[in-house]
Amino acid sequence: MNTEIIGVAGLPRSGKDTLAGWLVEDGYYGVSLGDIVRNESKIRHQDKKDPISVANMTETANHLRMQYGADVVLKKALEQYTEASKQANYRGLVLYSVRTPVEADFILEKGGRLIWVEASDDIRYERALEFSRQGEMEGIDMDTFLAHEELQWEPKPGTPKNAQMNVAYVKNKATDTIENNENSLDKLQKSAQELIQQLR
Repeated sequence: MNTEIIGVAGLPRSGKDTLAGWLVEDGYYGVSLGDIVRNESKIRHQDKKDPISVANMTETANHLRMQYGADVVLKKALEQYTEASKQANYRGLVLYSVRTPVEADFILEKGGRLIWVEASDDIRYERALEFSRQGEMEGIDMDTFLAHEELQWEPKPGTPKNAQMNVAYVKNKATDTIENNENSLDKLQKSAQELIQQLR
C-alpha cells in the first residue's frame, strides 16, 4: 500500500476524533477503528444499559481478535479505504482510535506518523459526561471510568496478549504528541494546522 498513513491515538475524550476530523477535511480518508468495534459492541451487548461503555467495547474487541486475529479491526478499516478509493482520490488514510500494537506497528512500518493526543483524566471525564453517546456513560462515575480504561492500558492475564489492547505500547510508539487540556478547541486546532502544514 503506497498510501500516506496517519494514525491518531489517545485515551477516550482526549480529542483524537476531532483531530482526525480536521485531517479528513484536508483530504484524507478517515476510518475510526473505535467505530468498527463500537458497532459490534452494540450488537454483542445489546441487552445491557451501557452496550458501548469502555468495558463492553474492550470485551468486544478482545473477542473479535481472539476469533479472527489480532489485525481483524485493522483489516476491516483497510477494506473500507480500498473501497472508498475506487470512488475518489484522497491525500492518504487516517486511522484513528489506534489501540493495539499491530495497528501502531502497521502505521510506522508504512512510514506513517502516529499522533498521540494527551488530555488529563479530569478533563476527559468532564467531556465524557457532556458529550457521551447513548449507552456509553450510564451510571459510570470517575473511578469506574478510569478502571474501564485500565482494561485497555496493558494486556491483562487470562486472555492472549495479541488479542488485547495495549494503549501504553501505542503511546510509547507515537512519533508526535499533541496536548489538549484546554476548554476551547483553539490550541488543538492550531496544533492540527501545524501538523497539516508539515504533512503537505
